Amino acid sequence: MTLSSIPRRGGTSQEVHGHRKASTSLGYTCTYTYTWYMPNKTLYVKDADVPLFEQAQEQLGDSISSIFAEFLRDRMANLTPEEGRLIALLNQIRENRETAKKDRALPTFIDSQFAEAEVYADKAIKSFQRGQIRKAKVFFYAANTYRDKAERDIKDAKELGEKMAQMLKAS
Repeated sequence: MTLSSIPRRGGTSQEVHGHRKASTSLGYTCTYTYTWYMPNKTLYVKDADVPLFEQAQEQLGDSISSIFAEFLRDRMANLTPEEGRLIALLNQIRENRETAKKDRALPTFIDSQFAEAEVYADKAIKSFQRGQIRKAKVFFYAANTYRDKAERDIKDAKELGEKMAQMLKAS
C-alpha cells in the first residue's frame, strides 16, 4: 500500500521518527517506513597510511568519513583565489579534453596537446601549494599555451573538414 492509498475519511495520520502511522475510525492501522540511502564514495588508502587512519579515528573519536568531510570543508574554505584559478584551469582542460575525445572528426594529436596542458596545470597546482610561485607561474603559462594550441587546432581541423566536405560536394 502506498501513502496515497491511505483511507482519508474519518482517519488520522501522524509521523514519528521516519515512520508514518495512519488509522481510520474503522480501527484500521497501517505503518509505513521510509528508508534513506546515504551516497557512497570509496576512499582508497595506501597500506602505509592505514595506521594513521586508525590512530585518527581512535584519538578523534569520529568516523573517518566525517573527519575527512570536515577536512574538505576547511580546505575548500581556505583556497586562495590563485589556487582556485589553477584548479579551474585544470578542470577546464579536463572538460575540453573529454569533449575533444568524443569528437571522432578530430585528429588524435589534439588529445596529446590537452594531456600536456593537463600535466602542466597539475604541476602548477603542486608547485603553488609548495610555495614555489615562480615554478607555478611557468607551469601555468605552459598549461595555458598547450590548451590554447589544442583549441586552435580543433578550430582549424573543423574548418578544414568543412572545406573538404564542400569540395567533395562540388565535385
